[in-house]
Amino acid sequence: MRRVLATAIVLVAPSLAHAERAVSGTVVDDATGKPVVGALVAAGTAEAATDDAGKFAITGTPFGRLELIVIAEGYRAYFGAARTGDEVAIRLTPELGGGEVIHVSGQRPSGPPLHLDTQEIRNLPGAGNDALRALQSLPGVARTPFGLGGLALRGTAPRDTKVYLDGIEVPLLYHFGGIASFVPTAAVDELTLEPGGASVRYGRGLGGVAVVTSRTGRGDEWRAGGELSLIHAAAIAEGPGPLMGSWLVGVRRSYFDAIEDAANLDLALAPRYSDAQLRWESGDGRWMVMLFGSDDKLRLLHDPTDTDTGGINTSNVKSFEYTSQFARLGVRYRAVSGATQLTIVPSAGIDAVSAVANQNDIDKGLHRTTIPLSLRADVATPLAGGTLLVGVDGGWSRFSYSMLNTPPPNPTSAAPTMVIQRDLALWAADVGAFVEQSWFLAGERIELRPGLRGDHFGLSDQWTLDPRLALHERLPYGITLTQQIGMYHEPPLITDLDPVFLRKTPMLGSKAIQYAVGAKAIIADSSEVSATAYYQDLSQLPVDAVSSATPISANGAEESGGLLGISRELVDTQFGSYSYREAIGTGHAYGIELIARRNTGRWTGWIAYTYSRSWRRDPIRSPVDLPYVLDQPHSLTVLATTALGDSWRLGGRFRYTTGNPFTPVDHAVMNGSQYIAIDGPLLSERLSAFVQLDLRLDHAWRRSWGTLDLYLDVQNVTNRDNPEGVTYNRDYSRRSYTTGLPVFPAIGVEYIP
Repeated sequence: MRRVLATAIVLVAPSLAHAERAVSGTVVDDATGKPVVGALVAAGTAEAATDDAGKFAITGTPFGRLELIVIAEGYRAYFGAARTGDEVAIRLTPELGGGEVIHVSGQRPSGPPLHLDTQEIRNLPGAGNDALRALQSLPGVARTPFGLGGLALRGTAPRDTKVYLDGIEVPLLYHFGGIASFVPTAAVDELTLEPGGASVRYGRGLGGVAVVTSRTGRGDEWRAGGELSLIHAAAIAEGPGPLMGSWLVGVRRSYFDAIEDAANLDLALAPRYSDAQLRWESGDGRWMVMLFGSDDKLRLLHDPTDTDTGGINTSNVKSFEYTSQFARLGVRYRAVSGATQLTIVPSAGIDAVSAVANQNDIDKGLHRTTIPLSLRADVATPLAGGTLLVGVDGGWSRFSYSMLNTPPPNPTSAAPTMVIQRDLALWAADVGAFVEQSWFLAGERIELRPGLRGDHFGLSDQWTLDPRLALHERLPYGITLTQQIGMYHEPPLITDLDPVFLRKTPMLGSKAIQYAVGAKAIIADSSEVSATAYYQDLSQLPVDAVSSATPISANGAEESGGLLGISRELVDTQFGSYSYREAIGTGHAYGIELIARRNTGRWTGWIAYTYSRSWRRDPIRSPVDLPYVLDQPHSLTVLATTALGDSWRLGGRFRYTTGNPFTPVDHAVMNGSQYIAIDGPLLSERLSAFVQLDLRLDHAWRRSWGTLDLYLDVQNVTNRDNPEGVTYNRDYSRRSYTTGLPVFPAIGVEYIP
């Protein structure tokens, strides 16, 4: 049998924080369960060999998530991940017909600027025990009213942000209302946010990228856990199973609707959400199969006599029902040959959204279905002292929708007065290819990473070319400087191609040019400080091309701002704007992001401040730049959590954000029996600032069979009335405000196996 020669060096994003932390575990034969002696285990830049019992311990690892590689004679190489402090159980698959020589070397390109480890943020206050909601506490992320979810990054719209789970694009990050993310914390390993300057491996989006990495199930024995709170119940199980791999299955469901039905409550709002995950990974980490999905439903039973509508016109609306569902089935294959790594991720799925309402005793609605068939594949190999990355990213999708409503006006004709049924179904292919090369210069202190991405958008039949460049320089004392510039394109929405519009000009995709410079310093062993300045130039943005008969200040257009204008931005990807739009809008955004983070065994937290301005220009409505509806010049988050003894943990979060702009009513005129609002200057006023304090208290019982954690997460403990929208009385002579959530306690218990 040949001798296996292996050198495993995996260099991650610059990090000089090497406190005395450890990753330990056991390596056994997957077929016999016997320990594997002398296996080489590499975690980050450190490595260790297993002893006679198959055990290993790697000390001096940086905090956070580490890539794990295990190589042993006569076994397939194992690729996985671990967190600092983990004790892992690894099962190696025997090679058939002799060993395999594997050599992994070279530098990995510098990683994204903001990443959060699940273990680090599991107990953070204000997130409601949901790791993905912690993204809303990071710099560069705009706050949405009522915490409705959606990620608006660096002055871009929520629709511009792309979300991926294990390399598969998903249509949303949060359930409706932002109450919870689409995947529970127990199934998440790591969360990464790129608010701008994304690599060429990501396309078809103007904004940032949120990347969620799911957790590999246990390979030694079956364990089950779960969570029970005031809003939902969840269960998760993991362990070894068929096909010589590890399995993880999870399910979660809220029960607002169940409580309402059981107690026969007369509620105006009845939301419900659920999600599920099934994940299998082979013992050597080469293959992974995942199936996951999400289901949301919201019923609104409105009293037409109720005048407090949060600034949204619900006149004569008797009922409204919203549903949103998606599912994905994907496979990941990863192989190594010499120093070259191949990753292939095909996937298929379905997205279905529906909104049905009864207004003036007339049923109206929209049903939209998308069937995406996608493929991501890339090859990374050392070249010229760096790494060459080449890949493809695209798919073929079937878009269909059915509308039953009054069509909006278009430039050639006024809006019909009757409800019309409209249907559309078509297939379109989006095809992208990218290449990226990193070079390490000056003794590996400087990394130069140019890249080029080309796309063809099927809906707009449009070719785009996006050059991007990143420069990272590692200075003494743990300081890293970063400079980025790049071009980004985004395709139009299917609803903008409604055949009722009879377009004479094509609807093109949007375009952005992004610039960013930043610096990050590692302080001591567990702290870091970073600062980033950015500028974005936006063009070919979709804007309403036909003026509405309703005054803007009375929710007649996106420029109304406030609650309705932002709500339209949040649901734009799912439903469209219900208006004729053309790609003639422009805009720009700029700002500075500061964050200081600390993560020790006792303290975890950060201070984040963002100065951000975002502007838009609609040449039809205004010859000058106007604030974007989510323009928030100042945003401050102070977050910290600390251990109190061995079993208690206390944390708090303070947030301050400038209020959103809105268009005021200047005055009103009488028209028959109705008052007609006359617009004031567009987006010229702002709501009062948002200020909120959240507190969280945890008590953990740690036993050999797992950890039982009882938590109390109280949002808005001061019960402050934060304005979220504007509404008026009948003659528009008196203004009032719709306020956000009052004090909201979330209590629950979680069992972590």
